[in-house]
Amino acid sequence: MDEEETWTAYHEAGHAVIGFLLGGTIESVGMYAEEDDWLPERFGDCHVNWGRVDPNANLQIEREVLTLLAGPVAEMIYREEDMHPADDPTWQHDWQLASQLCRRMFPDPYAREVFMTAALTVLKDQIWRDRCWAAIAAVADELLAHENLDADQLSDILRFWTTR
Repeated sequence: MDEEETWTAYHEAGHAVIGFLLGGTIESVGMYAEEDDWLPERFGDCHVNWGRVDPNANLQIEREVLTLLAGPVAEMIYREEDMHPADDPTWQHDWQLASQLCRRMFPDPYAREVFMTAALTVLKDQIWRDRCWAAIAAVADELLAHENLDADQLSDILRFWTTR
């Protein structure tokens, strides 16, 4: 197993755990995602179902932005490197999607940048917490062992680590 696979596992686990904690149903998470109509070929993929939501509601936008940025933050913590998601080519897609979502709430680029930077700070604080980090590590370990996890597999892991 190489280092990049481990980084990808922690990255995708970050998306999954934070998405779950924010009320999403994690339908699947996997390594080695393929190119599709709207995204380029990438190392991993996490599908979050938010249920029926108002796409213009600020709370929903915040949940999605935090979930998008959680992958880079989890990977950053695992790698013990304090980098900005906009500066790492493998994280730029997450950063750009989060920025697009934030445009609805913050048309001003400066306000958007302030919000997204604050989101990174909140995520760093949350992800470092014992149960959150344990859940991320557990999902990452399962991803490294199986490459893909479905909703049932994820539900068991996430409930165990987040409801104790």
